[in-house]
Amino acid sequence: MSGGERPLADVVVLDLSDEATVFAGKLLADLGATVVRVEDLRGDGVRWRPPFLRHERGVERSLAHLLFNAGKKSVALDIRADDARAVVLRLAVGADVVLGPLEPAAWVSDMLDEIETAGGSVVRTVFRRGAPQDVATDLVAVAAGGLLTLNGFPEDPPNYPAGQLGYKEASLAAAEAALALVMQCRKDGQPATVTVSLQEAVNFTTIQSANANWLHWQGRVPTRHTPLSPFTTHKTADAKWVSFTVHPPNWPRYAEWASAALNAPELRDPKWSDATYRAANNRELAGYTARLVGGLTREQVITEGQKLGLLVLPVNGVAEIAADKHLLARGFFEDVTHPAVGETVRLPRTAFLSTVHGSEVRPAPGLGADTGAMLAAVGGFSAGEIDALFASGMVAGNRAGETNRPVPVHVTADRAVTRHQPLRGVRVVDFCWAIAGPLATRLLADLGADVIKVESEYRLDPIRQIGVQPPSHSSWNTNGQFNDSNTNKRAMTLNLNTPEGIEIARQLIETADVVTSNYTPDRLDKWGLGYETLKKLKPDIILANWAVMGTRGPHKDWRSYGSGIVAMCGLADLTGFPGRDPIGLGTLHTDFTVPYFAATQVMAALLQRERTGKGQYLEIAQYEASVHLLDTELVEWMNNGGPVGRRGNRSEWMAPHGVYRAAGEDRWVAVACRGPEDWGALCGVAGLEGLRVLDRFDDVDAVEQILEGWTSERDRWEGAALLQAAGVPASAVEDLGDLLGPDEAMADSYRAMALPAGVTALVQEEPILWDGERLPLVRAPMWSEHTYEVLQGELGLSDEAVAELAAKNVLF
Repeated sequence: MSGGERPLADVVVLDLSDEATVFAGKLLADLGATVVRVEDLRGDGVRWRPPFLRHERGVERSLAHLLFNAGKKSVALDIRADDARAVVLRLAVGADVVLGPLEPAAWVSDMLDEIETAGGSVVRTVFRRGAPQDVATDLVAVAAGGLLTLNGFPEDPPNYPAGQLGYKEASLAAAEAALALVMQCRKDGQPATVTVSLQEAVNFTTIQSANANWLHWQGRVPTRHTPLSPFTTHKTADAKWVSFTVHPPNWPRYAEWASAALNAPELRDPKWSDATYRAANNRELAGYTARLVGGLTREQVITEGQKLGLLVLPVNGVAEIAADKHLLARGFFEDVTHPAVGETVRLPRTAFLSTVHGSEVRPAPGLGADTGAMLAAVGGFSAGEIDALFASGMVAGNRAGETNRPVPVHVTADRAVTRHQPLRGVRVVDFCWAIAGPLATRLLADLGADVIKVESEYRLDPIRQIGVQPPSHSSWNTNGQFNDSNTNKRAMTLNLNTPEGIEIARQLIETADVVTSNYTPDRLDKWGLGYETLKKLKPDIILANWAVMGTRGPHKDWRSYGSGIVAMCGLADLTGFPGRDPIGLGTLHTDFTVPYFAATQVMAALLQRERTGKGQYLEIAQYEASVHLLDTELVEWMNNGGPVGRRGNRSEWMAPHGVYRAAGEDRWVAVACRGPEDWGALCGVAGLEGLRVLDRFDDVDAVEQILEGWTSERDRWEGAALLQAAGVPASAVEDLGDLLGPDEAMADSYRAMALPAGVTALVQEEPILWDGERLPLVRAPMWSEHTYEVLQGELGLSDEAVAELAAKNVLF
């Protein structure tokens, strides 16, 4: 792809994030924004978080800093000084948007209030809505958001997933929100505040596995005891592991392969052709698959499975990811020279690829490397003011500094837009199916884009069928997951296996701004709808391809659902207790993270088109985006070597850190001590005074035994509340019944929407509030609901022309 100017080259972001939200600024820096990170001149928590490069502790050597601050600018100041807030406020005035932390210090919270009052756009992040006093870590957040309860074996405590996935999802939502605020302000000049709920962001990742309608319609509460997804990981003959899922249209190929290989003619019984029957008997089916896989090497089963259109992928560890020939062929890893460290560091490049801009990795900044330059360019400080700040010790670092490009002057257009609908007027022709692609275009539709979903009975979207259905009225219109993934869209049916269907698609695309697809890489090209063709029809068109493996590389034709990508990107191998099988997560997790990457990339491309008038071809390989969900495990392996394995529910830098039994059947409390202050508070809780004589790291087994003795005597809500009252991060491990019931913080996180035949579905809200309000929601479209509206209203076809298309089976 190209090496030109990145799409956010004229966007300035003030980054006040902490560990929970630091990934948001990295995503925006990857897209070219000038991300100004304000740091304490002694270094912040991200810079001092282990592990360290080559195992040498130092303010420039934290792998978390080198990874999550890549491409940013650093301004170092004494945050304890009385006048620090005034300096940051002037920087905020020069920025397009401000990214706040999860747990701001009092002065930061007050300053964010002042920024809003002064007319700045701000993205805030909270743990729970309506509970500002509650504190959290990633562990506590995934417990509160309903993810933790879905992971692991029934006989184990719920498994804490690798990757700090709660923080990642909140950061992804914050990055998308930041761009939405920039677009809104540039259209109508009106700043706003978006507040991300960390708990709701976690809950958003459970839309498939713990869809609210399982309880609403079926009375079922999914947990790791009652998995509603098939068992998908299996051990091969060479003692490796694969993720294996049967893509429903290709069931006959699986049945033929497995029945022949296992001498199991019963798999040809017509009852197995029914997807509902297979779902109800997934344990039995998993047994056949385990026997099939167990007789082949991993390479053999993947090769044959993918050839048959089955979704078979490796369960990768970090060593296998680092050596993956597909990623290496795509140039996914780069050796980056870090001036502040004086060493070369190997890092993954961004997942954002385009025909018009570069994707090379830029190093994380040295502490204060850009202090002088950013004070001048963003804050508008004079040379004399900057000299005085350095002389007083208020700021530190590089007095002059350099930027890779000048910080631009912003021009605000005077165009009226509907509040919190910055994409109104943008049309998206959507060829996506399943969850990841449709959820990405839902995010765009929720922000006002006119998304027209193009589908066909000849290529039926699997989530119109597969998933939770109301027992009284099951149809293509009532699937719970479909309704969550397709709000605010229009839908038309179009048979793209006909020349007339292709012609209608071309005419529709001529009216569009964006075209999206997550089909296999060459599908649009085979239909004559590839980028080279489309840009001739409409030179400023933006085409976004979100294929699993990308559009090039030795494995570009591999297919998968989210469960396979979870396995391939390292999350499955790193999650769970040592010695346990790598069963991964209880969610198709990447199906709920890739959409934020995708929507953010599309909005960045739209901003670039505003500036240049040019369209572009965008690519996100879902595999590559998902590797970015790892924490520092991969970069630790590539730069430090040595074993990088599972920790169960423990942490390298926090102790205690785990999930402990509470009173009642399968009831648990998640607890984490971030440092000495939390440890002291924990030891001061009535009944836990005996912890004082122990070292929380060296004596962690004894610490956990005492702590679990205490939690097991209490109701989980009571135990968590007592710990939170002491200032210790804790939460009950919540399930869907809790989120729809006693947890008041989630009371408005689901919206009831009327479907056909008197059915009401619960649809999950996005995890944001825009100036305190939810985004507008319209129910997902019925099958072919808007076909005639689009053909006649948008393309101007007559009744006779539409009837002729219908007679030729073009509209099916």
